[in-house]
Amino acid sequence: MMPVLDIEGLTVDFTARMGTHHVLKNVNLRVERGEIVGLIGESGCGKSTLAMSVLDINTRNRHMSGQIRFMGEDLQKLNREKMRELRGRHIGFIPQASMNALNPLVRVKKQFIETIRAHVDMPEKEMLALSRDMLSLVSIDPERMNAFPYEFSGGQRQRLMIALSMLLSPELIIADEPTTALDAMIQLQIIDLLKNTAREKNTSLLVISHDLHTISRICDRIYIMYAGRIVETGTKEEILRSPRHPYTQKLLSSRLPLMVEPVRVKGIPGRPPSTLKVYQGCEFLERCERSFELCREKKPPECTGRARVSCHLCHVEG
Repeated sequence: MMPVLDIEGLTVDFTARMGTHHVLKNVNLRVERGEIVGLIGESGCGKSTLAMSVLDINTRNRHMSGQIRFMGEDLQKLNREKMRELRGRHIGFIPQASMNALNPLVRVKKQFIETIRAHVDMPEKEMLALSRDMLSLVSIDPERMNAFPYEFSGGQRQRLMIALSMLLSPELIIADEPTTALDAMIQLQIIDLLKNTAREKNTSLLVISHDLHTISRICDRIYIMYAGRIVETGTKEEILRSPRHPYTQKLLSSRLPLMVEPVRVKGIPGRPPSTLKVYQGCEFLERCERSFELCREKKPPECTGRARVSCHLCHVEG
């Protein structure tokens, strides 16, 4: 079966006054029909750039190579008008800080209707019925359609954005940090809501986050990104139970446990590599306690085909 999203060899650079920023490096990623995939990595590793590249947003001074196929169609061959039609209708998007993405001075009802009208020719009565159904699906009283976004709590505004992204039953939804700025209990509610709504609509979901533990609750498969590269990929069980890349292992061990007694958090030492620098060897070298000479001299194999980890040590050990 054809994947909903198929990214091959995606490389993205941005030119700036200081030089060229190498943000994405030969990224390969697939999302199958009805599948929930997680893309996990620390801030600045290129996760949001991948989302923007799929949606063809933030294109200024961008240089891109590789292929992005959606439902078998090469997105780089589409003009701006075709991409505009695709966004919202076939690819939904929940942006970072999506609680603030709603216009605070426009009633919820109008924002929902304008979203539908931009893509589908539908009588207003049917648009209202569809909007009410989606609000019910995300556990918001449809009677509040005439309210303004500022009259909702942070968690409720996040639910409104989920409803908006799924309004026209797109084949794929990209959720960029959907639980940012929410408290722990609301985070879990939003994650479960995303999972249940995607399953009910048979919608594929690409969830982007820095929080491996929270996002892993809903994912079928997970991609780990570091410095613009996919360094490990596998099923949720493979990543959580037997992580192989040193970065994935450190991500899993850096979580703060819920304990009364003070504990020492095992963070990741050092700083992320500069996007302005081209590295001869592994970008994780300076932060890895298990590196050896080959890591400095040569880049690890890419995560393609059957190779699910990009690490010299893992390939040496088999």
